[in-house]
Amino acid sequence: MFKRVAFILLALSIVALLSPANAWWIQWYAVVENQLLNLLLDSGRIIGISLVLAGLLAPFEALGWWAGWYGGKQDPTTLSLKHTHATLGKVTTSPHYIVYLDGIGKSSFKYSFRGARFLQRLTESLPSDRILIDNIIPYSVINLPLTLNRPLARLWQWIERTTNFEVLVLLRNMFQVAVSVDSRYGPIYNRGTAEIIIDRLLTKGYQPGSGALITLIGYSGGGQISLGAVPYIKRVLAAPIEVISLAGVISGNNEVVQVEHLYHLVGEKDRVTRFTPCLFPRRWSIITWSNWNLAKSRGEISFISLGKVGHDSKNGPFDEDAFLPDGCNHLTRTLEIILRIITRIDGYEPYPAAVADYSARSERIISDYENYVQAKFNRPEFYPLAQTYSDNYFPVAEWIGRLILPAVTERSQVSGVYLEVHHAPELDLIGQKVYLRWSDRPDIQAYVNQVKIRIDFSEQAYQSINQGIVLPTRLNHWRQVQALESLAGARPNDDVMVALTSVEVIREPQLILSISREPILITGKYYALVSFTEVFPNNCAMVRHYNPDSGQFNGKEDMVYLPPVVPDRNGVLPTTANKITEFLLNQTGWYIYGAKNDQGIFTVQAIAPRALFQLQPAKIISGMQKTTNYIHNQYWQGATQKKGQIDSILLNPRNLSDTELINSYQEGDRLLVLHTYGGIGGNKQEFAPLGLFFGHFSFGLARVVREPLTQELRFKIGYAQVYTQNTTGIIAASLDWTNFVGDRQFGWLGSRPITDIVVKLDVFDEYNFDGLRRFPLNALAYQLDRMMARYRTGDGTGATFVGPANSCVQDSCQALYQAINMTLTEIEQNPQIKAWITANPQHPQTQRLQRLVTLNKAIEDQLITWQTRADWVDPYQSLIGTRLADSPVTTVVNALTSWRSLLPRLANDSLAEIFLNHGASLWLLQTYQVGGWDEDIEPIAPTKLWI
Repeated sequence: MFKRVAFILLALSIVALLSPANAWWIQWYAVVENQLLNLLLDSGRIIGISLVLAGLLAPFEALGWWAGWYGGKQDPTTLSLKHTHATLGKVTTSPHYIVYLDGIGKSSFKYSFRGARFLQRLTESLPSDRILIDNIIPYSVINLPLTLNRPLARLWQWIERTTNFEVLVLLRNMFQVAVSVDSRYGPIYNRGTAEIIIDRLLTKGYQPGSGALITLIGYSGGGQISLGAVPYIKRVLAAPIEVISLAGVISGNNEVVQVEHLYHLVGEKDRVTRFTPCLFPRRWSIITWSNWNLAKSRGEISFISLGKVGHDSKNGPFDEDAFLPDGCNHLTRTLEIILRIITRIDGYEPYPAAVADYSARSERIISDYENYVQAKFNRPEFYPLAQTYSDNYFPVAEWIGRLILPAVTERSQVSGVYLEVHHAPELDLIGQKVYLRWSDRPDIQAYVNQVKIRIDFSEQAYQSINQGIVLPTRLNHWRQVQALESLAGARPNDDVMVALTSVEVIREPQLILSISREPILITGKYYALVSFTEVFPNNCAMVRHYNPDSGQFNGKEDMVYLPPVVPDRNGVLPTTANKITEFLLNQTGWYIYGAKNDQGIFTVQAIAPRALFQLQPAKIISGMQKTTNYIHNQYWQGATQKKGQIDSILLNPRNLSDTELINSYQEGDRLLVLHTYGGIGGNKQEFAPLGLFFGHFSFGLARVVREPLTQELRFKIGYAQVYTQNTTGIIAASLDWTNFVGDRQFGWLGSRPITDIVVKLDVFDEYNFDGLRRFPLNALAYQLDRMMARYRTGDGTGATFVGPANSCVQDSCQALYQAINMTLTEIEQNPQIKAWITANPQHPQTQRLQRLVTLNKAIEDQLITWQTRADWVDPYQSLIGTRLADSPVTTVVNALTSWRSLLPRLANDSLAEIFLNHGASLWLLQTYQVGGWDEDIEPIAPTKLWI
């Protein structure tokens, strides 16, 4: 709207003042007899025409660069390292690169006296491991000074020498800033500037994907140019970027939210910077959904006063001869602030964003997590490390431990987190506190650096704390938080128990455990298979262990402890042992998970019904029509009447024989899982607007394993929970079934109805192209790991919010979309794989790959109605950590674009039907408030809302 008004006023001005055909103007001009006034009017007309022409010509250099006039033509679809022109310099180990972009007075590589003095003192003051980059012309996309190799170079050289007409340089460069702001030409200009910066960084030894911090210091117009280049630099270098705007002229049009943090330094006498917001509507506070105001609400902009300082030259931020009331000159004060920002320690922000901290208010609601950990059995110290177990108990994993977040002063030394080892194949490690780090493999380090982020709590995050939501408070104001740190620091206490896979032990020069996969959150360190015989009033229970010789529960009798769980804020008990001996499930047995307490009694922390995971379906439904109808209409029917029961239903769309179907599940199989849960009804019904229980959705992975106690095949299920912060303290991470469902305090087995659909579809199996292996489920795990790491930090805001465009189901579906496309792209771009496919067109693997392409098209058609969401293609455009009110237009558009993945059950059933139509067998594992009998609750199926 503002642009339209401006163009209308400009057009009217041209018509009224510049058109020689305007009779009124000619007549009025003719009657003016004062020659001086005529001269002034003529000069004004000439200047006005010149300014209009200068404005019209301003984008030409950028357009010429884009068209290839100064070299190769640019690719409009991609920007990568191959498009830059730098000769890679020697790779350095610098943790921090600083790039300086000068103000609009710059016409050559020479700096003004004050600017040169600023850079000299900044260079002298920086720590030796920091690298400063200057000599960039921000107002030329080809980094060409006005004084060199241009048709008017001699004129600009003369202007630079005389300084009397330097206003022409200011005007010319001001128009280039306007080009950067313009929505039509800005993307071209900003990309060109980004390539220059990338070239200089690479020349100075920056290693793409290394995670080394980049700070852009933009003075005056350089502030706008810096922000414009950020998205492109980030996309190519996968780098964390901070911007220091020094008296910066900023439009607010750019993606400010993509910056780790923006420090906006402004003097109290700086009329230019203070007038700037009036020119750009997106800086106006009433435009709450603009990028600028969105970044402000997310706590990503710090406004810093330089004192009574002007914009430039004398009395500007670089003036050593102007002094503040405290006796400090302007340049020294400017350097002090910049150096405090650049050299600050983690955990301390000298210039925090102006967001309200609601957490200190007395009316803060206590979270369920805080109440739960008051019970001793919910704390790690309740279970001594030194324990021995009989042959009836098995460890849940080879490597088990507790994550411990290092102190902020230890981060550089630890380079990860601590692990208190509770179980390990190498017995000497048990009880030790060792370093837990990511593998040095390039692909693992690329993932680690992609999800590193700075955390500064937004105002909404502080509000969430006040509402009883568990946030990573210990990580606030930490820079470059990596995935292990966000996992260990997700709660206020070091109580995250994990199992590790793919562990490498490094003993020299220090003891390190190196991993290549995310730790899996578990509950309980040991497990057994038992049947409950009696539950006593003192919360102990007598159990009979499974006897592998007889296959019955006539083994050793044992006493276990079933501690009473703490109810949630609604008074609902997560589980109960009431009538557990009377359930039919007790006859087939329970897996119990836990550890011995200080009295040597095995404390049951989690339970799981054995029958649920056995490869023995209670019912098989065959035929495409029947299986599709079962998913469409039947599998959640009668949920309330099934309270306390389980279902194990196998869907057989290809009409295989029962034996052939079950035998197709082989030890070692890795299978996709679709997980949903419903609501809590009954006397203690949870809040449900309009009676709708939308539930929850996630992906998971099921493995077919041989259970060592029974030697039978069973499913072992884990989840990739894309989960927002919550009052219970559930973490967005890889969670074992025992942790997310079976945990007696934190799980949902006893309080919610749950369905896990195990998908067996051969297109998800591994592809082997003469040793080059590609596994779609590995790609999905990678994408989900990235998404979960982002959810844990709220993309740097500290909190994630459920909304129409971002939720468990929307972002899980995004990960699936990206995973399949990533697999197909890797195959398409690999010459060796393409040659193999060309040479083997009729090979079963080639045909299977073609069916994966067909499946991907079907998923796209179902989930993406009319166009692919921008943030599904480019994750840097994500809205994680943002509420609907912060960005209503973008949020609603994104939600409408992917509306079929808006509701958990709708997306779940849609995917299930697609998989059925492509030949998958689906094994439905369902529980309905299992583990004990609670009269006050009943299971409610999730609402589907067939749209």
